[in-house]
Amino acid sequence: MKSLVTLIATAGIGLSLFPGTAGAATSADAGSAWRQPNCKTVEGDGSVSFTRDGGRSVAPTTGVMRPVKYVMGLEALARPNQLLAVDDRGQLERSIDAGCSWSTLASLSRFGHWSISPASDGTAYVWNFRGDRVYRVDGELVSKEPAFDAERLGGLVTLTVDQRKPGHLRGVTEEGQVLDSRDSGRSFRSIGAVPVKEAGPNFLLYDAKVAPSRPNDIVVGISDVGAFTSHNGGRTWRRTKIGQAGDKVNGFTVAMSPIDPRIVYLQALNVTEMDRGGRGGGRHLYRSADGGRSFRPVADQGGEVTITNGGLVKPSPWNRDVVYFEYGDPVYRTSLYTLNTRTRELSIARNPHDSIKSIAFNPGARDVMYLGFVEER
Repeated sequence: MKSLVTLIATAGIGLSLFPGTAGAATSADAGSAWRQPNCKTVEGDGSVSFTRDGGRSVAPTTGVMRPVKYVMGLEALARPNQLLAVDDRGQLERSIDAGCSWSTLASLSRFGHWSISPASDGTAYVWNFRGDRVYRVDGELVSKEPAFDAERLGGLVTLTVDQRKPGHLRGVTEEGQVLDSRDSGRSFRSIGAVPVKEAGPNFLLYDAKVAPSRPNDIVVGISDVGAFTSHNGGRTWRRTKIGQAGDKVNGFTVAMSPIDPRIVYLQALNVTEMDRGGRGGGRHLYRSADGGRSFRPVADQGGEVTITNGGLVKPSPWNRDVVYFEYGDPVYRTSLYTLNTRTRELSIARNPHDSIKSIAFNPGARDVMYLGFVEER
């Protein structure tokens, strides 16, 4: 059977289209703009760096990354040249010079899978997977907001900031409950229904994404039935079409294009396909062009491509057809894949880190990507 992608060893994929709001400056930043990093070496502990060639080479760092550390969250902010990064220990780092130097901003004092959700006014929200609160970051100020009732509602699986209203947050919990905040995370209320009736009593909700430009559009990855979508803020849900009718599918990682919310990626295992010896052992990266109503595979496990449960998937902010994903471990090291789903060309960039857990893009320089690494050894 022919592969779904054409492998190209070193050629990069050309990017096009500008994101609608990337790099938008606040009034306090009037007259300034994002620039590319003007350094050859990054001042930091080695856990974050940048690349200009799709990951084939990475800027050296002054420090050496120590085990065990996972940089789970990494985002460029709307305030020009400012980035935030957070690791598995809740150590929050900040750069104000386009990623050339990093300093500690706060210690959130809790282990976990931390993420960062940027807002259009230059602030950001930091939250822990299955956690019960958010931290608001405004420049050097980090505010710990009150906890919500996670015992009843479940802890956060995703959190997104409304692109048009920076104080409006929308999240999804591990129980499938949609949460809404209109006061910058100080309080949350539950809305809608839980999309798990078809999944049975022992479902696992692995991941979810809310579209920043259309917060009513939500996709959740779930065990056995693959994924559900809602286009009315969680009030009603529809099961997606993946594989053949009746296939058992575990939907692990969900990712939405930042420039077109109709483009959704799902990293999943089709258990039924695996059991019948289907291609890729049932492991695929799927793509939807209709907001998650249906998915088709665009990359398969096999050859030089490894697809794991819950791996990193990051759509390009410049080109709706380009997506990045990765595989890494301490033995085989890291492969960063760049896939053009229109041309079906795939390039692979390798580096000596144990893994890449987060990617951010420089809003003012299309060739600059920031990488958050893992050190396990």
